[in-house]
Amino acid sequence: MTAPPRPRPPLPDKAGTPSPDRLLEQYRDTLKALFPVPDPAQLYRPHRSRQIGGAALCLLLVAGLGGLYAVDPGWQQHDYRTAIGQRRNVLLADGSRIQLDAGSHLQVRSHLRSRRAVLVSGRARFDVAPSRWRRFQVDAGPVQVRNYGTVFDVERRGDRSEVRLWRGKVGVRVAGRDGEQHLQPGQQLLAGTGPVQPPQPIATGSGEWTQGRLQFAQAPLGEVVRSLQRYHHGAIVLDEPGLATLQVSGVFDGDHAATALALLPEILPVAVHVRGDGSVHISARH
Repeated sequence: MTAPPRPRPPLPDKAGTPSPDRLLEQYRDTLKALFPVPDPAQLYRPHRSRQIGGAALCLLLVAGLGGLYAVDPGWQQHDYRTAIGQRRNVLLADGSRIQLDAGSHLQVRSHLRSRRAVLVSGRARFDVAPSRWRRFQVDAGPVQVRNYGTVFDVERRGDRSEVRLWRGKVGVRVAGRDGEQHLQPGQQLLAGTGPVQPPQPIATGSGEWTQGRLQFAQAPLGEVVRSLQRYHHGAIVLDEPGLATLQVSGVFDGDHAATALALLPEILPVAVHVRGDGSVHISARH
């Protein structure tokens, strides 16, 4: 490091005392060496960098928010379950209402730009509060139901699900297939693995499960047993596979499933046997 120049002794004025101007003049070189003045271009550069940095930060924030909106991340999830024989009403934070049938499991997830429900098992009715910017959709295995301000039921049967539309409009999609099928009020659709069936009129009384009434019109016995199983603690077993296709018509009280099972021999050629473990076996009547 170069040593600063040694100051020259101050020159006295006429009165013998150095003047301030002469002092500054004599120590100018020393002051420049000790306190160099930065170049004006360097003085401007940090200010410009701050401007560029601020603009870049804004761009990053905009890009980040846009990315989050596109990805639609989830930030909250609630699980709702019902036991055998139990029905439950759920009120969501957005005002939507859900009725869960017995023996059902539903997950409700809040996302940035959507509301999603996953029907893991069972059946549910959705009365959805409208929202212009956060759609509501239900996933039931490979079946996805998109709501457009509606009341509808979704019943999951493994990889197939039945959708019943009571009011409004829904679109039904199946994973791996193009297009979306729209339902009109009063229509139902069974979709999932296998061919998609065309929409059918909703059977009379099929929506009364919310009051515990199970109504069937020429329904296969296998379907009736599956519905009653949600309300019966012991297993319900068809001892012969061929029995599943027998046609059943009638109204059953789901809250008294054991009584409903005991009535089957009056309308079908079957026998009902209750085992010690609480299970119910249905066999052909000979």
